Amino acid sequence: MELKDYKSRRKFAETPEPGPEVRHTDTPPVFVVQKHAARALHYDLRLEMGGVLKSWAVPKGPSLNPSVKRLAVMVEDHPLDYKDFEGVIPKGNYGAGSVMIWDRGFYHHPSVSAGKEGERLLLDGLKKGELKFVLEGEKLRGEFVLVKTGMGTNSWLLMKKRDRFATAEEILERNRSAASRKSLEEITEAGSDKASPEEMARIRLREALEEDALKEAPAKPMPHGVRPMLATLIRGPFDDPDWIFEVKWDGFRAVAEIRSGVVSLYSRNGIFFLRRFAPIADALRRVGFDAVLDGVIVVMDEKG
Repeated sequence: MELKDYKSRRKFAETPEPGPEVRHTDTPPVFVVQKHAARALHYDLRLEMGGVLKSWAVPKGPSLNPSVKRLAVMVEDHPLDYKDFEGVIPKGNYGAGSVMIWDRGFYHHPSVSAGKEGERLLLDGLKKGELKFVLEGEKLRGEFVLVKTGMGTNSWLLMKKRDRFATAEEILERNRSAASRKSLEEITEAGSDKASPEEMARIRLREALEEDALKEAPAKPMPHGVRPMLATLIRGPFDDPDWIFEVKWDGFRAVAEIRSGVVSLYSRNGIFFLRRFAPIADALRRVGFDAVLDGVIVVMDEKG
């Protein structure tokens, strides 16, 4: 197997990605799933076969739910050393953006745990368009199948088979690197090619929508002129499992809006606080992301 497509698309003097080397090993075959914030955030599934990593882009990411079918678009083979790549591909390069090692481990054919026979069966399944395999990763475990569709030469479906690892749990919520334990946001911030506030906002939005409680939430522009909820007096205290409670501080109720480092700070009645509480405004400018924050401004004494 060769890596002509991989080599032709990259400028190795500019990108930290590994070079196009075909390399065979005697160890059990590896797999890696990389989370990639390119023009669109997606996941890349890579399986070691024939000295390279056979690769599929999975736009919505893998699932452990057997009832879920994920589109998987086959892309160019990657070198085996790509399994260890985590970092930022600079702007102007193919696939520019941040790459996280979301999951990694070993894999094998369901009927053979390792060896030449296992690789033969995997390559045979790939050729026939029905590739069955068992993952032994930190997040993904059990049997999966990639099935080629009639939608195009590169179009496949990724599905989880029913076994003891199958679950309806939203596995994408586990969104830290299996290698560095960093979030995609932290990997992006650590890169030498700094992302714009807009790019960082897109990463945060996509990761937030991967949480089960928010995945159906509609994306809306950040609000302005927020009128916060107010406490209501009642006759006595109560306890209820459907309620959460917090201390009511005696201070100035305030709403902060942070947009690209520009801060608005105002009261619940719309009175501006920027000059009155300048140190708080200065601290908010260093937050580093867009947000709307609702809180109370207080001064703490030695007793808290």
